[in-house]
Amino acid sequence: MKIIFNIEPVEQARPRATKTRKGIRLYDPQKVATYKKQLGMMCKFQYKDKPLDGPLIVSLKFYRQVQSSVSKKRA
Repeated sequence: MKIIFNIEPVEQARPRATKTRKGIRLYDPQKVATYKKQLGMMCKFQYKDKPLDGPLIVSLKFYRQVQSSVSKKRA
């Protein structure tokens, strides 16, 4: 099985915290939360079979643009 997500990767930022009456609530920053929701929707759209069970082997490849701060010699 091969699933391709055509979306720019986003780094996992540290969780943020807010105080509530019941204690502390942790949440992802907006950019990360949006990315996770988009990936979930893309996966549900591409994979429509029943859930997998048992041991799995997963191979990931990420392709992204070169950062603008990297010199042309290093790129």
